[in-house]
Amino acid sequence: MMTQCMSFFGRHRQVLWLVPSVLVLAAACGNTGNRCADVDCDDKNPCTWDGCDPETGCLHTPQLGPCDDGNPCTDDTCHPTDGCGSVFNTAACDDQDPCTTGDTCQQGVCRGENVCACQQDADCEPFEDGDACNGRLACQETACKLDPATVITCDTSGDNDCRKNTCQPTTGTCQMENLQDGTVCDDGNLCTDRDRCQGGICVGRMIDCSDSNPCTNDDCHPMQGCVHTNNSDSCNDQNSCTSTDTCSGGACVGKESCCGDSRDNDGDQTTDCDDTDCSAAAECSGCPAVPDPEPVSESPLPGETIIGRSESTTVNGFHDDYLYNGAGEIKIGTRREWGGSIIFFGVKGSGLPGMNSFNTIDANDTGREVQVAFYDPDRAMQNCAWNASCATVPTQCQNSITYLGWNPVQGGNRCNRGSGVESVNNTDGLLIIATNPLFWNPNWDRTDCSTDACDDPNLRERRSDVRVVQRLRFVDYHVVELDYTVFNLSDLDHRYTQQEMPTVYTANGNNGPDLWRLFNSEGREIAIDQPANDGFYYKNFTSPGGFACMQSSSLDYGVGLYSENRNPNFQGWQLRTLPFNNFRPLNTFAIPAWGTVRARSYLMIGSLATINSVAAWLDSRLPPFGCLDAPTPEAVISGTVAVAGWALDNKGVGSVELVVDGTLRQALVYGGDRPDVCLVWPGYASCNRVGFGGQLDTSALTNCEHLLEIVARDTDGNSRVIARRRVRVAN
Repeated sequence: MMTQCMSFFGRHRQVLWLVPSVLVLAAACGNTGNRCADVDCDDKNPCTWDGCDPETGCLHTPQLGPCDDGNPCTDDTCHPTDGCGSVFNTAACDDQDPCTTGDTCQQGVCRGENVCACQQDADCEPFEDGDACNGRLACQETACKLDPATVITCDTSGDNDCRKNTCQPTTGTCQMENLQDGTVCDDGNLCTDRDRCQGGICVGRMIDCSDSNPCTNDDCHPMQGCVHTNNSDSCNDQNSCTSTDTCSGGACVGKESCCGDSRDNDGDQTTDCDDTDCSAAAECSGCPAVPDPEPVSESPLPGETIIGRSESTTVNGFHDDYLYNGAGEIKIGTRREWGGSIIFFGVKGSGLPGMNSFNTIDANDTGREVQVAFYDPDRAMQNCAWNASCATVPTQCQNSITYLGWNPVQGGNRCNRGSGVESVNNTDGLLIIATNPLFWNPNWDRTDCSTDACDDPNLRERRSDVRVVQRLRFVDYHVVELDYTVFNLSDLDHRYTQQEMPTVYTANGNNGPDLWRLFNSEGREIAIDQPANDGFYYKNFTSPGGFACMQSSSLDYGVGLYSENRNPNFQGWQLRTLPFNNFRPLNTFAIPAWGTVRARSYLMIGSLATINSVAAWLDSRLPPFGCLDAPTPEAVISGTVAVAGWALDNKGVGSVELVVDGTLRQALVYGGDRPDVCLVWPGYASCNRVGFGGQLDTSALTNCEHLLEIVARDTDGNSRVIARRRVRVAN
């Protein structure tokens, strides 16, 4: 079963559904009110486009498009009652024929005097304008005239608001081109406004669906717009004389709590302790008030005391987002066009925004970066993936990455198309990015070995059936926490296999030295020397401490990755002639249909000695994390009740105890079978025996509210509160 603690998002999230082939970059929106609510902006004038901006109100824009018939030889007008109309003019024009001169409009047609005499087609060559798109001249009745059959007409079936198939004048070939950034477009998503083209993609600004009502969950569906669903959450009705406030029917409703004022505070015709609602309140029973429990982060480490600043940049058409550490001296950056892949990790250098030459991660096309990718052993290669037979039937395709099967890749695909992002949130020292990655090979489920997908406008940006959410934050001067969640959006089960979650690439950067020397946790240098396909080399190796790193030739600068589950199995890849190399933990897990898988690791920067020191700190200081499944929050309990949940740790959980009201402590039994937890968090110590449980006898507790806390301690002695609950005892 999926426990209540395994949902990545909170109850009041704003949900973004994906519109196929449309990438929505979510910007942070203020709650400024909506001037378009219940407003009719129709001015009854067919010559204006009537719309509404939530911030400024009604808009009435001259309707230029529909009244422009595209003919320069007509004057187009719009009448407020009759609509569009046009009349012929006699303006100068260009009939696009290089053999005419003095072109003017005549009865709605552009005509000129032919000045090119000829006897044969070859005589027309000197009059060509060098444009291979607008057709060639042919000799007709001793005059050079345009041959209509030679005019290039590009297929527009793949065009959209931001990309057009355009003829190239020098070659006469058609090629998809991006329209100018800022061109007005429509992404077809009712959850965005102010849609504009950006890098060939229609990008809209997320609208604010918040109705400021804590008793509704505010979501947005691209085909419906804002949706407000009533919830039953706890709330605050701002009435000091009520308690146990709960949402009902979209409103916050409280129960009587002022028991000494002789008034009917909640309007149910009874007062004070005669009111059954009031009789359970602290004033009537002598119970101390228990405040709302402080939320517990599922991340084991608290993070830096000082939160570093964030920045966003646009360079060479790329949109990048950065986080700084608390000291403001080291930063990490991601790229939206590449699915939020990490494209920079280094010192700030001059302090200017964006990249610099002082880095370990610095992307150049697909050079130095960090990203995730996923595989399926039954769908590993093209032409056996379509029926999931790859594990038993050898593929007929060449052993090359060109023919990979099911393989979502965060950065993009083999057609050099980026995955883009669904949303970005870069605030308060936390950078969260959601992406629906492209399939590496758009032809992955073809029954043959075709490679033509990149030429097909309907295939070359084929989206996968997973969603990846990536969370980044600094937890130490040299360390960034990488928290990944992958959601399976389909009915396909993907069996256990080695996955990239994540892979660190350290060659072919834009600036700074490439990193070629690979070390395991014991300080042993790893030679990547096993031949693989496509001329690459690889090496599987063991790193007992759960981390590895790449270093410069002098071992004074590099990058390392520590896996929180302390996975000792790693792999490195290399091809110096490209140049190319990477390393990754071999995280092995399944991705069940409609399931969720999570992984957390830590990116480290510094010399070999620094990374070894930082990794040792992580290894010894990481405390447990987990969840309390029962009792549930605000539960009313009596008698003997079950206490159950789970806890994980990088080395193993030593003990778990229940703490009641900060004083009463009761040991719980750890080691229960929880395969559901280890499907979501694979590879941790003691999996699947990571559950805890016990019984709480409430007979010794007062009939009041009480605070329950779960404290887990690991084998290194690190202890941490992993869950809190407020409950009410009613014996």
